[in-house]
Amino acid sequence: MSTAGIVLAAGDGSRLGGRAKALLPHRGRPLLHTVTTALADGGCDEVIVVLGAYADEVAAACPPDSTVVVNPEWSTGMSTSLRRGVDAAGGHATVALTVVDFPGITAELVRHVLGEHHGGTVTLPVFDDRPGHPVVFDRADAVAAARQATADEGARSYLAHHRDRVRRLDCTTLADAGDVDTVDDLHRLEP
Repeated sequence: MSTAGIVLAAGDGSRLGGRAKALLPHRGRPLLHTVTTALADGGCDEVIVVLGAYADEVAAACPPDSTVVVNPEWSTGMSTSLRRGVDAAGGHATVALTVVDFPGITAELVRHVLGEHHGGTVTLPVFDDRPGHPVVFDRADAVAAARQATADEGARSYLAHHRDRVRRLDCTTLADAGDVDTVDDLHRLEP
């Protein structure tokens, strides 16, 4: 069963002072590389990066083995990026969805979530009971989640409306789930 990893990296970083989160330095390279490497090394057969704001700069920094998809409607919200990513993942049976501003992601975490995923469910990693990434969907669920998404909510509405099919997987010991949204979050990045 093939898996596509989708990285949502289209935002303009407005809460971070208008900086491309994908290009923030982390462990000696752009944060984007941490995320794409974790997905690839964790078992994703293809890694799709959805770009929008700063598309040219971020595309130039994308690892050569990733698939770049540009969302010209990025400013209308995460929902359009989710749709672009899911469309690009058309040939895969499973989708592992994450955001680019998650420096704690590791191959071990991705491997664990993919390994615990069962068909007919959506696997949602939780960290101290707080939902996180990567969320793993079967293809049909990913398509439905993308179709239902509006504005800047991503898959949140789908997960809320299908709680009976969402399997919460405790991953507290596998990663720091904090993301980098504001200047106050920059401490999560490592030099």
